[in-house]
Amino acid sequence: MSELHIEMPPDEPVIAFRRLVKAPPDLVFRLYTEPEHLRHWWGPRHLILTTCDIDLRVGGRYRLVQRAPDGEEFGFHGTYLAIERPHRLVKTFVYEGRPDNEATDTFTFEPVGDDTLVRCRTVHSSVAARNAHAQAGASPGLTASYQRQAEHLATFRKGPPR
Repeated sequence: MSELHIEMPPDEPVIAFRRLVKAPPDLVFRLYTEPEHLRHWWGPRHLILTTCDIDLRVGGRYRLVQRAPDGEEFGFHGTYLAIERPHRLVKTFVYEGRPDNEATDTFTFEPVGDDTLVRCRTVHSSVAARNAHAQAGASPGLTASYQRQAEHLATFRKGPPR
């Protein structure tokens, strides 16, 4: 995994990141859209992804629920707004603990040789909403998730991806 670069422009309600993934765009797109892959990497290691429901179509919904060791659950859901396999994915993102803070995530998957440059731009309703997301642990959560994603991808080197 390449280094994760996160940007939060001071006067914009945006969190943006980019990173290079050692896999082709079609596989990377699947990592973000198929439950059998998301279950292996989405969220910090100490949280278990107990629910991973995905209806991958424009207008389709998704819901993810993580459970902490103490039993506390964290739910997330949204709606797919655009799907351009394997180059672009746009969806809403709502943390159920703050349902008033809906954001829109736009992911792009750009081929770079045999790898993929993943970019995500998350747009919140306000800078305050963006700051609340950041303070809730967006950066450490992304870093932990993408470390797990790299570990999941490493298993493919032992055999073809499923």
